[in-house]
Amino acid sequence: MKPLMTTFQLIPCLVSLTAVFSVSAEAADLVTATKGRPPGPEMKIKQSKVPQFDLIQKKMINGKIDLVRVNKIPRLNIGEEDQVKRGDIAPISLPPEKTLREINVTERPSPKELFIDQYLIKKITPTKEAKTLPVTPPPAPAETPTITEFAPLNLAEPQLQQTKVENPSPAEMKLLQALIFLEDKKDYNMALALFAELLDDAAVKTEATYQLALTSRALGLYSEYKFRMNQVLHDPRPEWQKRAATSLAINAAEGDKELVALLDPKLEDLKIEFNPTEHKADQYQINRAKYYLDKGDLTKAFAAADEILMDSQLYTEALFLKSLIIYRGGQIQEAIGLQQAVLKEVSEKNPKSEFHAIVALTLARLHFQAAQYKEAFDTYLKVDKKSPEWLQAMMEQAWTQILSQDYEGAAGNMFSLHTDFFKKSFTPESYVVRTVAYLNLCQFGDGAKVLFDFKRKYAPVLKQMTEYQTKAKQNINYFDTIKLWANNPDLKVVDGLPREFIYALTRHPSFVLEQKMINSIEDEVSNMNKIQINLIKIERQSLVAQNDARAQLIALRKKYGKPEGAAATEYSDKVKVQERRLLAAKIQHYIAKKARNSIKALRAEGLDRLEKEKNHFRDLAGLALKKRFQQMMTRLTESLDQSEVLQYEIYSGAGEHLRYQMAGGEINEKERPELKVEDGKALNWDFKGEIWEDELGHYRSSLKNVCAPEDNK
Repeated sequence: MKPLMTTFQLIPCLVSLTAVFSVSAEAADLVTATKGRPPGPEMKIKQSKVPQFDLIQKKMINGKIDLVRVNKIPRLNIGEEDQVKRGDIAPISLPPEKTLREINVTERPSPKELFIDQYLIKKITPTKEAKTLPVTPPPAPAETPTITEFAPLNLAEPQLQQTKVENPSPAEMKLLQALIFLEDKKDYNMALALFAELLDDAAVKTEATYQLALTSRALGLYSEYKFRMNQVLHDPRPEWQKRAATSLAINAAEGDKELVALLDPKLEDLKIEFNPTEHKADQYQINRAKYYLDKGDLTKAFAAADEILMDSQLYTEALFLKSLIIYRGGQIQEAIGLQQAVLKEVSEKNPKSEFHAIVALTLARLHFQAAQYKEAFDTYLKVDKKSPEWLQAMMEQAWTQILSQDYEGAAGNMFSLHTDFFKKSFTPESYVVRTVAYLNLCQFGDGAKVLFDFKRKYAPVLKQMTEYQTKAKQNINYFDTIKLWANNPDLKVVDGLPREFIYALTRHPSFVLEQKMINSIEDEVSNMNKIQINLIKIERQSLVAQNDARAQLIALRKKYGKPEGAAATEYSDKVKVQERRLLAAKIQHYIAKKARNSIKALRAEGLDRLEKEKNHFRDLAGLALKKRFQQMMTRLTESLDQSEVLQYEIYSGAGEHLRYQMAGGEINEKERPELKVEDGKALNWDFKGEIWEDELGHYRSSLKNVCAPEDNK
């Protein structure tokens, strides 16, 4: 067996390997010969692109997440790496050989030998009895020799050599001054102005840009921060690239998915990884998960969400995203388990939040997909009634009742949406659900009346939508319509569209996300304008301080006159204090005035860039509205088409039912399962002009099933 290589043996090997790889990198580039295959969704991929399978995994046990050791490792799809081949070989430039310098070794004589025999300890013969020591007189005092005076020393003249001391340049002094305002004084307005003056100085441009970005973030100017840090990210020096990439990831804003496309390749090239226990880049990982989920890359999306640990504030959102990713991968039961854990945690922390409504609606839809209608019905009821998702949840809840043959419950709940309380809501699908419920109860007259009301209310709306779509060719047209309605909320019709339709159009999450980005830019414009105002306030305060210091000096001269002795000293001390105040106020006024003038160009450039970004997000918001408009128009068209089919079914069924009753047929007495709350809380519908908010979702129609037994479903 070969001995293990020691530490000292390893160092030359590393050096030689480094040299080999360095020469190989210079000699030829590697090119991809065959594209590899990505691993399966069960594998986690680190940023280093290494697949990983956890032997300890989180499982849902009795509604709780627990850690379970994997006893049997399944067959893993770890993918295949790219096969590479050597590219064209470039000429190798080897360094010239170095000549070893000879070292002169001076021979020194060896020390003399020492013989130890003479130093050996000799044996001492012990005395047999004590001996009296002779008394000796004390010695005479020693004579101290006279010390002569020291002769003066001849010191050699010191050979002084002057060294040139480089004084800081004006740019470096200004940079230091700006850093004091930023880090010590926390005066971000002054710091921003001073850093802005240094952006054109090549010697300190990169550091000034980096510090300007950090100052912008402190002032709430996220767009300015990202723009300046992106400039540092493209600096040729790797150390500055790493600082910029790390800062961007740590300070990523919520929902900024555009940053992922820009930053992820840089983080991979620079081999930057974040420690999940520090939670510094958790928001960036959430943005990554959403970005790759939109792209359909479930492996990277799950790996990003899995970076969020349980003690993070964003863990609940990460768990929600993992549930969606797992569902997209076809594992619906696992997705339901994770979503139940999310709903439980959000219900304990903030049951009235919009996120709680989204989680409840998502879980209910997962139950519906798995044909778990009772669980879906109960979960739909957990959507808060003040949430914009509640009306949609009510209609989907009614479909669960239809599929569970609880037609009375579906009809009662949809009837509550057709009262005057909801006359300004846009719910065309509710008429279809209610008609289907009446059709299955063989209440054909009520079903026909519902279809008549549906066509009377929504057929003109479809015509208005068609006319509007013909005129609105660009994305911004849709956004301008919403903006006009927002500025005039009392208008019943805006650009030919009814108010209830516009309100429903604006509640979709795709538009809300883009509108949040527009609102953040508006806030940033306001913060940018505040900087100029704050600098003006500093100028005025410094002028007030100057006047006060001058007044104090005049008062001192009047009080003391021509003092002498102690009074003169006291007078001098007080005068110095006021003179220092006056000088400090003058300096502050000078810096603030200069800063206000120097920041004008930065402010103008920033406002111009913000306006372009706002137009970009306006176009995205308009695109989201346009897509949502088309979806709603398609669904309304389909619902109106379905109403024609339902009307035919009603007339056909009514004729057969009438003939059956004329022949003496009996109605169906078979009981069917009912999706409702506990006994004593379900209510039959007896509308008398008012409804109770806490009873919504629990109403039941008093109409009974009068179908023939063989017609019952």
